[in-house]
Amino acid sequence: MLPLSHRRRARRRSRSGRFVLLIAALIVVAVVIGGLTMVSRQSGPFDTSQNRSFASAGGVVADQSNVTGSDLRHLIKGLPTAGRLQLEGGLDTIVQRSAQQSTQAAAVVGAPSGGIRAQFVSVFADRATAALRVREALDGLLGLHPLPVAGAPQASGASTRAPTLLSTSEATSRMVAAGALLERADQTYRSVRRALARAAGHARLPASEWVTSQPAWQFDAVATQVEDASTSSTLATTHQVQIRTVRISPPALPSSTGVTTPGSSTLSPTHLFQVSVVISNLGSVDEPHVTVQFTLTSLAASLTSTVNRSSAVTAGRSVALKQVVFAVKPGQGYRLTVAIVPPAGQSDLTNTSVTQVLQIAPGT
Repeated sequence: MLPLSHRRRARRRSRSGRFVLLIAALIVVAVVIGGLTMVSRQSGPFDTSQNRSFASAGGVVADQSNVTGSDLRHLIKGLPTAGRLQLEGGLDTIVQRSAQQSTQAAAVVGAPSGGIRAQFVSVFADRATAALRVREALDGLLGLHPLPVAGAPQASGASTRAPTLLSTSEATSRMVAAGALLERADQTYRSVRRALARAAGHARLPASEWVTSQPAWQFDAVATQVEDASTSSTLATTHQVQIRTVRISPPALPSSTGVTTPGSSTLSPTHLFQVSVVISNLGSVDEPHVTVQFTLTSLAASLTSTVNRSSAVTAGRSVALKQVVFAVKPGQGYRLTVAIVPPAGQSDLTNTSVTQVLQIAPGT
């Protein structure tokens, strides 16, 4: 057993060692805390700058989005008294602007922490989706379609996008779903505002909401609006297809007397002639299948030849039909009739039929 003096010296050495270790640990902790504090001090101004930059650019998008949301509310409120072209033009503008704002939101600089940026981008993507769904619902209800874009190539008058027709209940359900998506986007935006205000720099985004009255997007209110739109006289569908031009080749010869006879022409000697027709859709809806009958009757033998041409014609557009060729004999007379088979619902038959007496000049 060690003497007492040795045991005392051993205990003093042990306490001294533990004290050194404690001091060393405190030094390490101090160094770490100091480092973290320095990093925090260095990153604080950067985070503040990023967040404020994000809020500044994001605020521009939010302000623009507020205007678009206001336009949508006014459009829905005025549905029963809107005209078809006015309504479709408004829908197209809202869809285009909301899509642009979604793209702008995704390009906003700055990277706030906590997923703030991703939530911000989702707000405007959801709004763009909802705007598109509203247009699809109303297009399907009323048989509308997006208007041609100015300057875009337009090869023909055929419809490139026939709307999927919807019942009032289907249109109502789609509108209500779009409203729910808009409410969710508004809630997400409010969450983003709060999170950004709490983050470094306490940056502020402007308020932004598309649903200012929740009852307006509930089923009963939407159903009433949809029903009013479906029975509105200003939004009623009209069918009006007309013959725009009829051209015959070879062209008519000049009158030998200088006096023309309406409805009668003389063609140069030929065994064939072609008829080219352009029809126009002056109605408010696309016509997916318009038929035009070409009838040629021999005045001498009462023989008749009939050819049909069909085409789709977009509302407000014209389309040239494929040429029709008839065989004839020089020196004979014929009656040519070009007539549109009116679409169901067309009561005005103005310019739907053209008749021409053709005299084929005798051969030399």
